[in-house]
Amino acid sequence: MQCVNLTDDDLWRVIAENTNAMSVLFQEHRELDAPTDADPDRRADLLHSHLETANKLLREYHDYTAELRRRYPLDAR
Repeated sequence: MQCVNLTDDDLWRVIAENTNAMSVLFQEHRELDAPTDADPDRRADLLHSHLETANKLLREYHDYTAELRRRYPLDAR
């Protein structure tokens, strides 16, 4: 999604959605960290998937916030 094509309201909305998705991801990760008898290979795959998703969400968050900072630079006084 191109950040420059989003309205300010859209940017704030996707930032909020991104933040909520990251919170859910962290909660799921905590559950994966709990002691379990689950298949170690399956657990490793899930952890890898969570890491990829977290990285994607973080990149998007940085893109969205950078676009807002570009639109509304701080006054350097």
